[in-house]
Amino acid sequence: MDENKHKTIKKYFAAANSYRGFINYFDKVFPSEDFKRIYVLKGGPGTGKSSLMKKFSKALYDMECDIEEIYCSSDPSSLDGVIASRNGNKIAFIDGTAPHERDAIIPGAVDEIINLGNNWDKKWLIAKRDDIIALCKEKSESYKTAYQYIQIAGQAAKQIKFVYLSKFNELKAKTKAETFLPKLCLNSTGKIQTRLKSSFGRYGEFNLEMQESTDKKIIGVGGNDNSISLFLEVCLSRLMQISADITVFPSALDPDSLDAIELHNEELIILKKQNCEIDADEFVLLTEVGKERIKTSEAIRKDALNEAKRWFKIASDIHFRLEEIYSQAMNFEKNDRIFEEKTTELKNIL
Repeated sequence: MDENKHKTIKKYFAAANSYRGFINYFDKVFPSEDFKRIYVLKGGPGTGKSSLMKKFSKALYDMECDIEEIYCSSDPSSLDGVIASRNGNKIAFIDGTAPHERDAIIPGAVDEIINLGNNWDKKWLIAKRDDIIALCKEKSESYKTAYQYIQIAGQAAKQIKFVYLSKFNELKAKTKAETFLPKLCLNSTGKIQTRLKSSFGRYGEFNLEMQESTDKKIIGVGGNDNSISLFLEVCLSRLMQISADITVFPSALDPDSLDAIELHNEELIILKKQNCEIDADEFVLLTEVGKERIKTSEAIRKDALNEAKRWFKIASDIHFRLEEIYSQAMNFEKNDRIFEEKTTELKNIL
């Protein structure tokens, strides 16, 4: 029998490549005052930050902790953070390097810096200085190009969203939402958490499945993404009125749009889903002129996002080349000793 089967491992993002550029939600996901300890990992690419966090995630799960794994928005195979909870105690590991730089906000008492850069051979890296500088410059230019195309897509998406918003029947949507939303939430404080289940990067649009226990009620909302988001915003407004404790899931590309809402006390999740109970397009009556405007803008948005995806892949490939250089300079046995030392420390904290 698996002793940990009652524990959970949830997978999220906490940053996004969006129409407005890179958006970092780390302050909302990792507020220092909510944690007993936060370990901020520093060091260049290839120093083993993600690998070390994966080891800590497994070790903490084996300590019977509930786990949240926070993945990189540009490369969903890499970890940006881990949150572990047990008996009301929470600890976290965070990648504290750019573009989501993080320092010790409450030094010593909560936050601790672990610099994996102390474990590399500086002479090796100095010998590779020119290669590193050239690759860093190419990577920066590639990301800039990707964001330029995302911004073009964002302007087209703005036009599409305007058409949907102008034809959205808010009263009809509210009436539908009231059929399944609670009238009030007992023992709630109105706390709102933020997580992301979608990202945009080298693989284009990427979605993580909502990994929840089967006793939660799922309300699937289908239709156009804009219709879905407008309906979810109606639901959010209602839940805020009754001070529900919720987690909101902003869209990666458009931080003003929603992918899902989770109600904590009511065991309810409302999310974008193909097999749906609610067709959000029923709340939008598009005209022929509106449809034509959407068609033109959608073609521009699609082409621009394809180019953005291509340039994010180029930037990621360059990043992998940098990782190869730095990994050759690393003494990973020292990383292993950090893991052993901190694992013992974590047992005492938890």
